[in-house]
Amino acid sequence: MSQDDLVEEGLTRLERGELHAAASSFRKVVERDPRHVPALTGLGEALARLDQFDEAEALYHRALAAHPRHPIPFWNLGQLLCARGRMAEALALGDAAVAQDPGFAEGWSLRGDGLTGLDRQPEARESYTRAAALEPDNYDILWKLGAIRAALGDCGAALEILNRAITAHPERPEARLPRALARLALRDFGGWADFEARFLIEAFVRTSGGPLGPAIFSHLTLSPTAAMLAGQRILVIGEQGLGDEVMFASAIPDALRVAKKLVYVGDQRLQRLFSASFPEAEVMELTSGAAAKLEVDRVIAVGSLPAIFRTREQDFPGAPYLRPRAEVVAGWARRLGPAAGRLRVGLSWRGGSPVTGQGARSVPLEALGPILDLPGCEFVSLQYGEVEAEVAAFNAGWANPVRCFPAEDIRDLEDLAAVLENLDVVVSVQTTLAHLAGAVGRPCLAMIPANPAWRYGASGPTMPWYGSVRLFRQAEPGDWGPVIETLAGELRTMASPGGA
Repeated sequence: MSQDDLVEEGLTRLERGELHAAASSFRKVVERDPRHVPALTGLGEALARLDQFDEAEALYHRALAAHPRHPIPFWNLGQLLCARGRMAEALALGDAAVAQDPGFAEGWSLRGDGLTGLDRQPEARESYTRAAALEPDNYDILWKLGAIRAALGDCGAALEILNRAITAHPERPEARLPRALARLALRDFGGWADFEARFLIEAFVRTSGGPLGPAIFSHLTLSPTAAMLAGQRILVIGEQGLGDEVMFASAIPDALRVAKKLVYVGDQRLQRLFSASFPEAEVMELTSGAAAKLEVDRVIAVGSLPAIFRTREQDFPGAPYLRPRAEVVAGWARRLGPAAGRLRVGLSWRGGSPVTGQGARSVPLEALGPILDLPGCEFVSLQYGEVEAEVAAFNAGWANPVRCFPAEDIRDLEDLAAVLENLDVVVSVQTTLAHLAGAVGRPCLAMIPANPAWRYGASGPTMPWYGSVRLFRQAEPGDWGPVIETLAGELRTMASPGGA
């Protein structure tokens, strides 16, 4: 068989998902011609999909050594670096490429990927804009430009770009997810239809799919309807972050009214709280053995429930739906002790991770001085993670120390919810705590960055999911000063006699 025939055979097998067979075809070509770029690239792609990342990376480098500006191995190498979290290397690769050839669109696009991963979104937007100017019909560049415009709050322009990409390639899913987020941020709940495309995107399933492993994912029902749930035994799978599970759980009571039986599987930290809150459901930990034995009619991702039950503004009840057990609440009441007439305030100042916008979402504890210096208040740290040393260092120079519990004591969300039930108000950045406060109905003053996640909406002081959460938005990225001063005024009023 000729080299061209073997490459064609490898590509066909790759498209069918026959990864080992595809790799075999490409290897035969590479053995004959070690500099054959299509075979090196195809073999690298097959191996990358088989999680053999180191060899795949080496193959892409070999392909680029043979053809330095070939867009396909360059693109594949860049995506591999990003998928492995090596954003600085991806940025360096893009920088080197555009330095040699400013007209190389894929280089500008890779710069955008690296900058996005490094939480440098405005710079990423400029790189994608340069790439799109060079290749205005390149789908991958268009959807990334649209996604970054949406992330930076320019939802109108984002939708225009994403619509263009989807019109050109309606069969591809990547542009549909950012279009969903832009629409939902604008409270256009028709965006749930696009939201279902998330499970057609490999990167999403790999990083945000939660317990959705291959055995379960193959049974997943996409775009479910109420009729599909009626009288059925359904397995609902948690997905994305902890805050997402809390938020989407708003629709579990709706699903319970329709389905015959509901089994929920999600983050272990939610099992106790969800069991207490949804006694009609079975909340369990999913293992491969347990999955095989479950007798269910449908498997549904929890983020797909709003497409059934939250299609209009009035569909959001805005009422509490999570409740810790009374004995857990009482235990934390004893542990906290009497408030002695002070306003008891829960506090979280850091949110996200380095790849989910932690820098933009977080506030240094010291910057909260105007709040923490208020008389008549007692502050309780609800910050996740090991922060005892950080709080102790802060308290050493502060007259009104922040109370802090060991991280493990509030790791489980039933305990955290029970603490909330013993507080007067919560001050939180954009993180799980804000969702939990809303879900249990505790007052929450949420500090929202200038370019927030879609869940918080593009504008306004409220979010439809919760009635007890008020949003205080930055006017300019990075400028928390006015927000902190406003919150200090709110708390001062609440702490004054008759104010709470």
